[in-house]
Amino acid sequence: MFETYLLPVTTALTVFPLLALIVMLPVAVVSYRRRGRAGGWTTLVFYCFLFYLLAALMQTIVPLPANPGEYCAGQSYASTPQLRPFYFVDVLQTRARVSGTWLNPALGSTALNVVLLAPLSFFARYLSGTRFLAATGLGFGASLFFELTQLTGLWFIYPCAYRLFSVDDLVLNTAGAALGWVVAGPLIRVLPNLDPVRDRRRYATRVTASRRVLALLTDAVAFGVLVVLVLGSAKLFGIDVSRGLVVAVLALGYFWAVPVLADGTPGKRAMLLRVARADGRRAGPLSWLVRNGVLLSPLWLVWLALTVDRWDVLGSPRQLLIPAGLLVSLFVVGVWTPLAVFFGDEPAPYERLSRTRNVAVVAGNPSVASTSTS
Repeated sequence: MFETYLLPVTTALTVFPLLALIVMLPVAVVSYRRRGRAGGWTTLVFYCFLFYLLAALMQTIVPLPANPGEYCAGQSYASTPQLRPFYFVDVLQTRARVSGTWLNPALGSTALNVVLLAPLSFFARYLSGTRFLAATGLGFGASLFFELTQLTGLWFIYPCAYRLFSVDDLVLNTAGAALGWVVAGPLIRVLPNLDPVRDRRRYATRVTASRRVLALLTDAVAFGVLVVLVLGSAKLFGIDVSRGLVVAVLALGYFWAVPVLADGTPGKRAMLLRVARADGRRAGPLSWLVRNGVLLSPLWLVWLALTVDRWDVLGSPRQLLIPAGLLVSLFVVGVWTPLAVFFGDEPAPYERLSRTRNVAVVAGNPSVASTSTS
């Protein structure tokens, strides 16, 4: 029995790193826009909440029986829902008489049903101040979703219901959610306050290295999605295009034209950053071309190297400019920039060349700014 309940938790531990990686950028964007930072206690609490949700979901669907056809043909207990309220009381009494003690698997299963959704209402109250009726209703809704997931065989993915739909589970889960909200009251008083306004006052004007990296990652993901959509649409409609030319045009538009017009790339705007010249004025076309041209030089130099049909450095010494430039760009972007930004607290080399700097945009006061120091 213990292994049955432990398997969903170990499954959640295995899946959670991938889930955290998927939601990392959206969570960071929301966090910076709401609190002015992406780390801290609030973020830790959120990821604990995310892991709990995953573990609770795994508890309702794992383990899946092997050999679906054979299993579904041989079992019938889960095919008919248990709709008698408080039937679990009779089960507990019967099991206690048979085993001679109340400490039996039936009691453990009942206790687990009470505990399962207690953290849901606790996190709801702690993270967003959810009231009692709303938290209890949230628990009932989550319990109903879990029970229907079991009744429908993982929403018809599995050929039959392999877990029993029980109205008692709804009762016990909802009671646990109500209990979790009550327990949260005294605990919240001793836990750190999750006030986003206080965090905004303290962190909103800081341009940290992590904030810049997250903005760059957001741009990389957004640009990748854009390229896939454009090339995929061309393929879908049978349009013959040069992939290299399309990528080059999209890169020029995304990393030069858009920032010139919108005062920043989509990633920087998502993280509430903009780029200004050293004197505070808006960065112009040349500044953006130098800045992002140097920052992205390893990528476009690799792309340029891949377009060479035949390498013949003896017959065409000019070809050596590409690998030489790539080595320089890798040093500038891969070594000098991290040392300057992460350890030296200084402008990156592409900021020195373009005479630009990152500026934090504060809601209601875009002029509030700081340099790339933490």
